[in-house]
Amino acid sequence: MKHLPTICACTLLLLTACQQPNKQDTPPDPVAEIPPPVAGPWTEAFMKAGVLFADDISIEGPQGMIKHAGLRIEPEIHDSTTRTTKDGFLQEVHLKPGSEGEVRAILDHWEVVAFRRITLLERVGPCDVKVHARGGARFVDLETKQEQNGEALNFEGKIPR
Repeated sequence: MKHLPTICACTLLLLTACQQPNKQDTPPDPVAEIPPPVAGPWTEAFMKAGVLFADDISIEGPQGMIKHAGLRIEPEIHDSTTRTTKDGFLQEVHLKPGSEGEVRAILDHWEVVAFRRITLLERVGPCDVKVHARGGARFVDLETKQEQNGEALNFEGKIPR
């Protein structure tokens, strides 16, 4: 009986060590604390099916544009860069020297095909969506079959503010 206090103390120590940690003892998940980005307003300008062709095509728009535009990168024929600039998040894909093929992207329901390079710029501040096509530019509206041709074509999608 004289060892009973020691046995009780050891048992209490073991039970304390084996219990599940308190939720307050668990460090918070830093990712869970970051709220998802709020989807801002967007333009309807690129919702009709169309195809844009040119040597060089640049697409720029506001924060959240990446949800509406994307690049297809094939490492065997494309070189690509992604970087943050003072203007925003810039992605560029161009054909490797001596490679045959094209660079492809999408913008909502538009297919974008460049024979040299495509750049996507997600700007920091609010702006409209602008598409610039240079070098033998051609746009085909797939619903009406109407075409636009020129050395350069520019399109703008106004975003409600």
